[in-house]
Amino acid sequence: MAEQILTTLASKRREIEAHIGKLEADLEQARRDLSAVLACTVVFSGDAPLPKSYMNLSRLFPRHELPKLCKEALEAGPRSTREIAAHIILVKALDTKDRHLRKAVAWKVVQVMRRWERQGQARRTGKVHGTVVWGQFDNR
Repeated sequence: MAEQILTTLASKRREIEAHIGKLEADLEQARRDLSAVLACTVVFSGDAPLPKSYMNLSRLFPRHELPKLCKEALEAGPRSTREIAAHIILVKALDTKDRHLRKAVAWKVVQVMRRWERQGQARRTGKVHGTVVWGQFDNR
């Protein structure tokens, strides 16, 4: 008799857990839907400016600041492109969680490092997780 009660309760528990899981999934979908509706409201209301689709980094870094920040990052030793970009974002007190910003800054770092590589001021020392590790900085 006790086994039958425990089996029934265990079955009921699984049923309730499955129902809760479905309700949580429905709640997440409702949150995504609400977010989309709010975004459309902002775009079509005309009250707020349209969101920017990209960022122009040329205004973010004054002349010669980006190479200076790259040099600071490399003074601690060889670093990957992502590590150099993360250092620059931290120094400039920008949003470290913005993946588009990280990617854009990393591209700018690659441009600086490739120029230095052609000039013999830096060289590639390997790769880490798909990004180039830069090192051997000349203090010219």
